[in-house]
Amino acid sequence: MKTTKLILIGLAAVLAATAVLAAPYVVLPDGRQVQGTAIRALPNGDVNLTTEMGIRTFPKGSYLKAVADKPAEYDQAAAAIKAQKYDEAVKLLEGVVAKYRYLGWDVEASKLVPQALLGKGDAEGAVKAYEQLFLLSPDEKQNTDTVWGMRRAMLKAKQYPALIRQLDAVAASGSRPEAARAQIMRGDIQLDQNNVELAAMDYLRTSILFTDVRDAAIQGEACFKAAAALEQLRDPRAKEMYKKVVTDYGSSPYAAQAQGRM
Repeated sequence: MKTTKLILIGLAAVLAATAVLAAPYVVLPDGRQVQGTAIRALPNGDVNLTTEMGIRTFPKGSYLKAVADKPAEYDQAAAAIKAQKYDEAVKLLEGVVAKYRYLGWDVEASKLVPQALLGKGDAEGAVKAYEQLFLLSPDEKQNTDTVWGMRRAMLKAKQYPALIRQLDAVAASGSRPEAARAQIMRGDIQLDQNNVELAAMDYLRTSILFTDVRDAAIQGEACFKAAAALEQLRDPRAKEMYKKVVTDYGSSPYAAQAQGRM
């Protein structure tokens, strides 16, 4: 009985600590966090945080970050995207962006908007949504997933010249993994224009010229797409490339598909 009581007390303490950590808070320039029970951002960027001592106002520029609890609408939008209810998701996300401006969830919701727009076939709208995200949070320009997400949207929107300029800049940046990804996307551009032979060459260049990049996801994608293009060209080397994906890059997301086409 005593042991059970101690366990219950311990669980209560953990839950209480979790509740405190989950509460709204403001991060000051020196890294300190000011916890609160409610938070509200004003249109000018000032933030009002309700604390035990009352409402404390943090003028825009006097804090590093202000964070609210996750809004229910965010999870509802994510579920709507999964259920392919894209218009519903966009409406929910736009509401979160407007309501939680300066409170963290405006950026998180903005990351999902392009996914919903792509789902409903609005690639140009998705590109614009990424541009809005970068205006809202310039730091997202350094987020690899976000940047490549925009490039995929540009590909879907057939914005080839602008996309190629970006890929040229990536290739010149000095990062071998990023350059390899750029080379794969060059192939995607060719394939999107039904230039299958040129696409195959770009994918093969990635697998040959970037052997120093040992990322299975990158190499697996290059080899799989090379195999698929070669298969379309009725080139017998396609089977060999599918086998390479399975044997050399088994952890690649493309390995299961390659296995079924060997």
